[in-house]
Amino acid sequence: MEDMTPKEIDQFLTCARVGRIGVITNEGPYIVPVGFGYSNGKIFFHTCEKGIKMDSIRKNPNVCFEVDEAISDASLAKSVIIMGYAEIIEDRERMIPYLQKLIDKYRVPVPFDEYMSRPGRDKEKELSAVRICLITPKRVSGKKIVRKDSNF
Repeated sequence: MEDMTPKEIDQFLTCARVGRIGVITNEGPYIVPVGFGYSNGKIFFHTCEKGIKMDSIRKNPNVCFEVDEAISDASLAKSVIIMGYAEIIEDRERMIPYLQKLIDKYRVPVPFDEYMSRPGRDKEKELSAVRICLITPKRVSGKKIVRKDSNF
């Protein structure tokens, strides 16, 4: 197992599609997968304004975020763990650039207003229900396994 370089960590976080946010609840740790973005050294994801995750972040904004991938024979595996501080963004104008980045990553890259004007979308209702969580890292570690003797 080797440490990942900062460049490898940035590339991995930019390309990965699913991460796991870990928070502390009254009952103990709570971990949930999320689609996320990575920009300017920070992790962000969208979520509903209510729920276990949001209640926990409001009580204790110290979080852990993890991203991993592996090939089934374990010839290649990567994992990045971020210990950080989560900020909840509720201001609509501040949320839109992050939502745009998520649309670009997970949907067809079109401008936010164009995307929200599609049939079945309700911009005002959706913006009132969604929040962006922005994680500022305190500590980042990345590990990788690259087996040279793999059959792949």
